[in-house]
Amino acid sequence: MDFDVDPSLVQLALHQAQSTLRVNKEALALIHELAAAKAQGARPLKIYAMSNIAKEHMDIVQALPSFPWPIFDRIFTSFDAGMRKPDLSFYRHVIQETGCKPSTTLYLDDKSENICAGRLLGLRGEIVDPDQRTRAFNIVRNLLLEDASLRAERFLHMHAGKLDSVISMPGKDDIVLKDNFAQLMIWGLTGMEDIVYLTWPDGIITRGQEEADMMDTTSPIPISDASCSPSPAPSPPSSSTSPPSSPSPSLYHLEVKPTLWNYFTHSSPILTTTTFPPDIETTSIAYLTITPSHPNYHLLSPPSLIAEAMFAIRNKDGHFETYFSPERHGRVSPEVCVSVLRCLNKFFSSGQIPGLPSLDVTDERIEPSKKLVTDCLRYRANVYGNRFYPHPESFLYYLAMLCDECRDSSPRFCGELKGELEAALRERLNVPMNALALAMRVRAWQLLGLGRGFVQRDLESLLGMQEGDGGWPAGDFCSYGRVQKQKIGNRGWTTALVCRILRDWGM
Repeated sequence: MDFDVDPSLVQLALHQAQSTLRVNKEALALIHELAAAKAQGARPLKIYAMSNIAKEHMDIVQALPSFPWPIFDRIFTSFDAGMRKPDLSFYRHVIQETGCKPSTTLYLDDKSENICAGRLLGLRGEIVDPDQRTRAFNIVRNLLLEDASLRAERFLHMHAGKLDSVISMPGKDDIVLKDNFAQLMIWGLTGMEDIVYLTWPDGIITRGQEEADMMDTTSPIPISDASCSPSPAPSPPSSSTSPPSSPSPSLYHLEVKPTLWNYFTHSSPILTTTTFPPDIETTSIAYLTITPSHPNYHLLSPPSLIAEAMFAIRNKDGHFETYFSPERHGRVSPEVCVSVLRCLNKFFSSGQIPGLPSLDVTDERIEPSKKLVTDCLRYRANVYGNRFYPHPESFLYYLAMLCDECRDSSPRFCGELKGELEAALRERLNVPMNALALAMRVRAWQLLGLGRGFVQRDLESLLGMQEGDGGWPAGDFCSYGRVQKQKIGNRGWTTALVCRILRDWGM
């Protein structure tokens, strides 16, 4: 069939079309990073290109001024080799010509059939389609340019004092949230007090060891006389497993008022009441994180008084409530109970409260909360999350910390948890989750001392989420609000958690 078209016009049209090609900016930035690393000799990199392309098209593409072609040690084309991707013969040809070792070679492509072919020969193939491009490029950076942990630590130091939480709601911009809870978690994971900020119970604001002015009007709220009524003192340890007799957070009185930790820092509470009571979980995390040798430890109430306050706010079922306030009666969460048990276990194992029993001993003050936690695990009660925690990873992570910490002090209780906890984690492996939830799952697996191979896919997915600045996305770990759930996450916490995972696995 003769279309009577001048071939020169066809060639011109092709040239004009190809001249409109633009290099992807994200890909170009990565190529420049690779070129710089190669020029500096930081790592012995060899970079090759492999393309299905005609000679005429290759001539046009190589004329693009913005692309640094010299970075490639060699370019393999289908027109030169007489083979095309995904033919295995083409891959074998490239491997033979370059002498590369497939197991230590990273291969990127935008077509799944080509990735499949490369992986069949042992290459580490990663897809670079529009949805996975950022993930693939992050893998390149972590494997070829700089360790993920070094980039993450640099992120934490560069954002010291600004590792804020964020509140996310569908269809709205994120809201910055300054809270003590996430800051304490970051400090506990990294050991770096200088990168976090806190508002201590007496209103002192610190960033590391630096103290700011007292801010009485917005400091966390100690238990006030208005919220305390006479109540029997906590019962001593007992062999009975029955719950305590009708304790109520609206009916307790302590002769000495403890200073307790508030979720919020000195900033005003956000998306809630203008005044916000201290809570049992933030208080527990503070005592788990801050050691008696800390220079500001004298600002805290003694552990015995804190334990007494905790025992005083059990509900009628004997479970620890969340808030030290009668106005917020009824808030019970398995995750919160785990944090309290962790704190009480620390008080016992460190000998800070003489006479406090281990978690192996039946004690009517803690038995109902222990049962709540173990039942939640056994029956997967939070498989869909709950009011405060939207996914099960938070519970499993908190429980793994408890299991790890009471391995020596309460071995029987630890043994009761470990087998069922491992089974629950296996059920969650490879389930897609946000970055913080995924990091919690991997860390929980690590704390149980289980093999890294089983969680490798989750770990690789997590590493692929690392962003260009070295940090990880905020993700989310808890929520609040009855009608419209506001989810809370923190880039600093996610990044600190991954840092700890990598450090403990020597990565």
